[in-house]
Amino acid sequence: MVTDYKDLFRRLTMRYGPLEPEALEQVLSPVLIPIRTLDKTIVKQPNKPYTASFTIDVTPHNIGLLHRGRTGKFVPHSYVAGGIWNELAKGRIVHVHAKANIACGEVYVGVGSKKALLEEALKNLTDNDYLEMDRYGIAAKLLSGLTEYYLAKTARSQGYDVIRMPEDTARHVGGYSYYDFQFHKGGQMRRVEVKSLWGTDTKKARLIHGKSREGSNYKTSSCKFDTQDIFAVNLFLRTGNIQEFAFARSVPKSVQNPHGLPTARKHTEYVNQNPPCLIDNETWFKDIKDVW
Repeated sequence: MVTDYKDLFRRLTMRYGPLEPEALEQVLSPVLIPIRTLDKTIVKQPNKPYTASFTIDVTPHNIGLLHRGRTGKFVPHSYVAGGIWNELAKGRIVHVHAKANIACGEVYVGVGSKKALLEEALKNLTDNDYLEMDRYGIAAKLLSGLTEYYLAKTARSQGYDVIRMPEDTARHVGGYSYYDFQFHKGGQMRRVEVKSLWGTDTKKARLIHGKSREGSNYKTSSCKFDTQDIFAVNLFLRTGNIQEFAFARSVPKSVQNPHGLPTARKHTEYVNQNPPCLIDNETWFKDIKDVW
């Protein structure tokens, strides 16, 4: 199929008036910064995660991003050469030496993570890899939006009617839904919550929910079992394919529900925040019809 890219660009940008292609590229595409040096010696300081260290060159291309506290993700050189994206570890800038044109930073995998997780990450990280930095804060939002788009597209292709729930709802027209989609099929409806893998350890799902929403009676930041029927977890962070999902029933694992999910330790009405997420056809399934 031949695509009229000029018309596509017009449709992508029509809301915002005349835009240069560079503006769209800058907003949508993170900057990739080569690693200058990498020291895999692991250190632990009070009130800090386990870290190693790295440096990068400060250039006119990246100087506007580099400031103490700025974070990014390390990605493999194979991805930059056209391969699959994946996160090797996280990076944080701690010093910028403007005169020397060098920025120093720490390699880590997550606040509170065990040393073994960083050791495992460092096995795969080399000084041929890149630090990826989101220039305008859109990367996570774009990934979330694309995840929901492909979930809805796949479901519709399988005969489900899909309704996206409002981001927020005024009190006089109804309360907040606490789930992302309604899927309808054969006179039945299921509430579907879309989640991602845990970036620190992509073998696990990240089943968390905000506690601070107005009117929320959540005791923890875990999801409640009764606020959705199905969890749909996007596997992009593991496979590099944004169209791949794993599905689980939102029920606690028990003798009566052997296909359920583990509960939180203190509050059994909540799901465990970071349960293993491997498609085993016992808890996690590849197709939504298997958990319908």
